[in-house]
Amino acid sequence: MTLMNILILAIIMGIGIQFWRLRGISETVILLTKQYCQKEQLQFLALARVRTRLGTHKGKFDWRITYHLHFSSDGENEYVGTIETIGKRIISIDLPVFKMQA
Repeated sequence: MTLMNILILAIIMGIGIQFWRLRGISETVILLTKQYCQKEQLQFLALARVRTRLGTHKGKFDWRITYHLHFSSDGENEYVGTIETIGKRIISIDLPVFKMQA
């Protein structure tokens, strides 16, 4: 194997590992979001990743991901909130004003 082949193999492996890491982060965030919705008595509808970039938080270098959380509070209306994460940690949840169940 030449040095170029080793470099190409290392790049492909790095991309594969990061893809696997992003999937793991997404699965963890979905679980945490469902728990949050259950605690706040909201109906979880969907979670969509809208932005992915590398970033830092408190000196830690990791994936900074923004999600749109689709939820319902009354089973009739759909609302969209925003969740930001660094790695597998949720750093902010921003929900719009929504109608509470009576």
